[in-house]
This record gives sequence, structure tokens and C-alpha cells, in this order.
Amino acid sequence: MSPTSERSQDSLVVASHNLMHGLRLEALIAHYVALRDEQGLDLLCLQEDRFLSDGEELPSARIAAALGPDYRVVRDDGGPGLGFVHDTRVLTCAGQAIVPLPLLAALNAFERLYIVGGKTKQKFLLLAEWRTRAGGGAPLATACFHLDTAGGNAHRATQVAAIAAALRDRELHRAFVACGDTNAFAWRRQAEALRALLAPLAALGADDPGTAPTHYFARQNEPKVPHRVGVLLGKLGIDLPRRYDVVCTNLPVSARGQVVTPDSDHDLVWARIAL
Repeated sequence: MSPTSERSQDSLVVASHNLMHGLRLEALIAHYVALRDEQGLDLLCLQEDRFLSDGEELPSARIAAALGPDYRVVRDDGGPGLGFVHDTRVLTCAGQAIVPLPLLAALNAFERLYIVGGKTKQKFLLLAEWRTRAGGGAPLATACFHLDTAGGNAHRATQVAAIAAALRDRELHRAFVACGDTNAFAWRRQAEALRALLAPLAALGADDPGTAPTHYFARQNEPKVPHRVGVLLGKLGIDLPRRYDVVCTNLPVSARGQVVTPDSDHDLVWARIAL
């Protein structure tokens, strides 16, 4: 019996990762396979699930294939860049939806330097409803998000409030996991800024108590000039690591972990959640 089969009878391992557009996907896949073998991997929530070049297979499809024949992808073309990879032996998708998040009105001059395309982009929430094959088919909702890099924490707070409202409005707030990249940058007291940003989810009983940094500017191997500057500064030992990535849930959690993934600018975070 596989580690996933052994461990998924009374719990689920849910992970979240920003793929950095799959620029070094093969190296990242090795981490997902290792997590599957060591802890189990029932649901992987992905951000930046698209390559920068057009016309290629999505990273999530390659990840599912590498994890094995029991893994499938749940995504929606209306919400590009977000996706779930799940183990069908453990979870059945009972429905999915995309929800538009508050749109940033405009970019300032500095933001245009590092946002690909130099324009604001509509961000979405990807929602999925699941039934667990164990635990009597207990319902579970998951919300995958990637908040705006631009606009500051005040704007991102409006997006988190919209995520909480979407869960409440659909009656999905009683048992849920919200995973994603918050982009919660602050020069000082960043942990406090992140907690404030996540307050609408905390009001629904969900939290992620982690404090370790998950994002590293020195690992931003993307094409824009500020990304390259970040990599250069990193080589000089200068960086501003911050905790961006979270697995927030209002269900009991028996373990949490973080996987260092140098081939993305984000580390992977995971939680073992009781059914």
C-alpha cells in the first residue's frame, strides 16, 4: 500500500505552491514526488500554473502525470494560473467555480517595471467542493488564490475579504482550506501585516500559524529587470525573505511543514488536516 493510501484514512495532506511559471518544473516535480512518498499528497494547490510561452502543456498536467495515474487536475480556463492536482483515490471533485477578485485600478510607474505586460490583470479565486472517499464522504471546500503583487496590502485585503465572502455566500465556510500566495510584503513587522491581511479568514475560524519565510527575491528567475536585480542582489547575500504562502483552514491540523524549493522563488507549504 502506498504512503498516501496508508495515511489518508483519517486525514488529508494539502499543499500549496507557486510554480514560478514552471520555469524549472522538472526540479520542482521531484519535490512533489518526495512529499507524496514521505507524507502523502492528497491535494496540491498551484499558483502560476502556466508557462510564460504560449501553446505548451500546462505545468499541472505534467505534475499529475509524474505523481501517478490516480492523480487528476481540476482547473478552469476562466481563472488562468490556478489549479488543483488531487488523488482520486482520496478525493472526488463535486463542483468547481471561479470568482473574480477586486481589480486594481492602475499600476504606478514602479509596478509597471515588474508586472509582466505592464498592466493590471484580473485576479480570480478557484473554488472546489470535494467529497472524501473515507470519513463517510465528508464535504470539504478548497479555495486557491494568488493575490496581486501590486497595489499594497490594503488592496490585497479587499481580495481576501472577497475570498471569505465567496465561501460564506456559497455555504462553503464550515469546512474549508484556503491556499495560496498572499504577496503580503511589508518592510517591517511583516508577520503582523500577514495576520491582518488574513483576518477575514480568521473570522471564519481559519488560520495558518506559520512564521518562516516562504518567498525569496533572490530566487526570482523571471525575465523582468527587477526580478534579475533581485537575483543579482541575492548573489551578494542581500535578500528580503518574507512569508507569503499559506494553508489556512478551520479544520483540525495535526502537522504542518515546509519544503525548500530553490527552483521556485516560493517554498512549498503543507498541512495534514483531519477529516
